[in-house]
Amino acid sequence: MFEKLRNAFREAIDNFHEELNRDRVPEAVDSLLRGMRDEITDAKVRLGDLEKQITRALKEAESEEKQAATARRRGEMAEKIGDEETAQVAREFAEKHGQRKTLLERKALALEEELEFHQEEYEDMLAQVKEAEAKRNALAAQSGRAGARDSLNAADDLFAELDRMAEKIGDEDARAQAAQSMGDFELRGEDYASPPR
Repeated sequence: MFEKLRNAFREAIDNFHEELNRDRVPEAVDSLLRGMRDEITDAKVRLGDLEKQITRALKEAESEEKQAATARRRGEMAEKIGDEETAQVAREFAEKHGQRKTLLERKALALEEELEFHQEEYEDMLAQVKEAEAKRNALAAQSGRAGARDSLNAADDLFAELDRMAEKIGDEDARAQAAQSMGDFELRGEDYASPPR
């Protein structure tokens, strides 16, 4: 009976630990990975924002170029009709639009450099997350093995205690049987020892 109980108990413990350790990974590792993924998401958003800023700066530079060209044409037309004041204002506008165009092109270049920098940073972060996830799986396996070892050690101690209990009960049962047979012997011995009446 104890052997069946012990085997059933061992099987239940093994099944329990298999289920428990199947997806068991230290929470600190999962938390770290979540943080890294959040940083990657933020970095991806920053990359998207930089790309939009570059596009906007280039469009604005193009618009400034068009406005500068329009101001130059107006200035030329004003010179043809002899309106020097309008021609001067048009030249000033063309120059200001040209300066803004140059400034926006420089801004786009600086943003492109920043985009390159953050793109490399983003790719490094992706590589680090992949490496961390691989280590997470190894850590989970190691944690599962350590947990299984600890569980088996604890279970072995419990089974050893069950074995001792079974032996003790077996010994007590043997003593009881011996005592009973001794009792029978004593009773029989008394029967033989007592004088006949």
